[in-house]
Amino acid sequence: GDEGCVHCPINSRTTSEGATSCVCRNGYYRADADPVDMPCTTIPSAPQAVISSVNETSLMLEWTPPRDL
Repeated sequence: GDEGCVHCPINSRTTSEGATSCVCRNGYYRADADPVDMPCTTIPSAPQAVISSVNETSLMLEWTPPRDL
């Protein structure tokens, strides 16, 4: 059509000129409900500083957020 070209969202690419949508790069994802103009994201890193406390009836886990969300 007569629409101008736009850049692909972060962490996505297209394989051909004039494409109408962009696909996520390897290791990056977009939820099925996300619009095609939304950036692709990757899975977060593991939680940091995990501490576990166990007693006779329960287990308590504490951690700090992942480095990469």
